[in-house]
Parts: sequence; structure tokens; C-alpha cells
Amino acid sequence: MTNKTSTEHFDITELVERANAQARSLNIGGLSVRAVRFYIQRGIFTKGLTVNQLPEIRQRSLAHKGNQRFFTGDDVTTLLGIKSQLDAGKTVAELGGRETRESSRPSVEDELSTRKLLFTELNASLTAHSDDIVLSPVDSHFGIPRVETSWTVALRGDIALHGTGAEPSGDAVRELLRVVNTHFAPEAAVAMPADTGRLKIEIELADIAAPYDGGIVNSSDAELTPGGGASARIWEVCGHDELDLERQKLVAGGFRGLTPGTAVYTGAGRGAGIGFEGVIHAHGPRWESPYDKSGLTVSVHGEDELLARTWRSVLKVADRHHIRRLVTPAISSGIFGFPSPHVFKVAFRTLLDTETDVQLVRFRTISRRAFDQMIDALQRVRSAG
Repeated sequence: MTNKTSTEHFDITELVERANAQARSLNIGGLSVRAVRFYIQRGIFTKGLTVNQLPEIRQRSLAHKGNQRFFTGDDVTTLLGIKSQLDAGKTVAELGGRETRESSRPSVEDELSTRKLLFTELNASLTAHSDDIVLSPVDSHFGIPRVETSWTVALRGDIALHGTGAEPSGDAVRELLRVVNTHFAPEAAVAMPADTGRLKIEIELADIAAPYDGGIVNSSDAELTPGGGASARIWEVCGHDELDLERQKLVAGGFRGLTPGTAVYTGAGRGAGIGFEGVIHAHGPRWESPYDKSGLTVSVHGEDELLARTWRSVLKVADRHHIRRLVTPAISSGIFGFPSPHVFKVAFRTLLDTETDVQLVRFRTISRRAFDQMIDALQRVRSAG
């Protein structure tokens, strides 16, 4: 492979691709985006450059100025050096990084961030259609927690807290009560509507590809090829070779690609081993409208309707394959440029208004900011009726 100059700037997905191309020529093991993020988290590899740190000509070439980081050819060389040293037996600490330490006495903040907390809006006559907020203990890149014991704490008449592991301390419960009183409507105002058969929405701060019993939605491009972010994780966990074989089956059957607003089903490859019933690949729209300076988000090129059509396509495919539970990222967010929290409001409104046999849709994100925006968007959509 011809080395690129260090003046080029590219995202973490291309960083890994370039590093792996050189790794193969050097006959050393490959890398994944997950591994690079581990190196960054432990302080042995650069976090990269923010958009504002890029040369102006590169900034102007970006279709969407998000929070992604960028790297150079020099970073590829550094990354391969780190990989080689770790493979040779060096430890993270020996490379100047931080090892994982566990406190013998976790703080209240630790308890809140490392336990699985399920806020369930309960109603004596209708619990099956409540909307849940899930704060997951899943480390978004490095493992799945072991379920030990379960417990329930009634925070008030209409809200209960379910969790696993050791019971929360009194300080933790008091902090949770503060959160409930701050972010939830008064008890008298949250009576659930009559049973309409609508699906339930959950929001989880977790790795998109953590085990789940149901279908998984992949925010895809037209050709059903691996993307970045959540899509990259789904392909990694389900298997690149396995999902590519599924794509080839579709092509052999006449599939010619997705257009914005459409979706298609494939098997889940290795993902079937952790509960995935299949993958629904959905091609959402890119945001092309201007951002209103007043703070209002206005779709002038039909992006809202295309996004709503995408979600309806997802539900239609799920119904066709008798999938009743879905886990999903927020389609068209991220590099597709759909503004937050508008992208969440369109998704929630469409899902709640569409007739379907799907019973549950769980949104997952590893961004705390997106997680908080989803919670707020869901509450606003539900309160609007």
C-alpha cells in the first residue's frame, strides 16, 4: 500500500482501514474501531483532531460538521506501533496509559452510572404500553455485565426502579427521587391513555450491538455496505463475511439497492447467537435543508416525510417477518446530518402513530447528550398526544 501524506485528514473508520492494510503487509494482527477507542480511553493514543482544528479547506469539504474526530497518516504509524508493542507483551501502563481500577467503595455517581436502572411508568390497568427509560451498565465498547440479582424500588405510585446487582444505597435512591421530581410530570398528570395497541418505546444508554432478543435495525447506505458508528458495530458483531453473504443473496434475488425511505431484511449472521432475529437495513434521508437561525428546524426538502417513511418501512418489514421487538439507532442522525432533537421527534411520532404488530422499539445510543435529548423528545411527543 502507498503511504498517504500526514497532511490528509480522515475519520476513525478510515484510520482503521489504513492501519489494517499496512498490518496485513507487516503480517501482524488486525485492529477494530472498538480497539482504537480502547487505546484512546486508556490514554495511549491520540483523540484526534476536532472539526475546528482541521485546515479550513478540509472543513469546507465536510457535508456535516458534527463531533467526529479526524486523524492523519502519522497516526496510522503510531497506531501500528502501539498494536505491535501490546502484542509483544507490553501493558497499557508500560505504554504510559491508565489501567482500569475499581473502587472498593463506589460513590453515589458510580452507583448511578454502573447499575442497570429501568424507569417504568406504571399504571394499574395498562403496564404493557408504558414508555421506559433505560440507564444501562453496559460499557459501550468493552463488555456485557453479568446479571446477578434483581430488585425493585417503588419511587412513587406510578414509577418503579428495577435493577440488578447490589441494591442502591440510600443516597442513590434520594438522588433518583430528585431526578424523578425534576424530569417527570406530577403523578396526577401522567395517567396512561386507554389501550390503543400502540407499541412501547424504550431509550437505552448502551452499545447498539449488545445482546437483545429481537430484530436489530441498521442505519444503512443504498448498497448495504458497512458504514461508521452504529452501522460499523452491527457489521462487526454480526460478521462482515456473514452479512455480505446475506447481501449477495438479496442481489441474486433481484435486489438493486435501497432508496431513501426504504428498508430490507437479512439474516443476522453471528448476531443470531446473541438474540438478534434478523437485521432490518433502513436507508434514511440526508438533511439538506438550512438550519434556521431562530433555532427552529424546518424541513423544506421533504426530509421529515422521508424519515417518517423510513420508519414505516422498518415496521412493515418487521411485520412481514413476524418480529415483535426491535433495537435500533436513530436513523439519519450522525453523518446523515439530521438535526437533534428533531430527528428523534419525527421517529417517535411516526412509531407511535403507525399501525403495526411490533410491540417494542428500543433506541440505543452511546452519547449521553443524545440519550438526554431522546428522553426529552419522547416526553414532548407523548405530552402532545
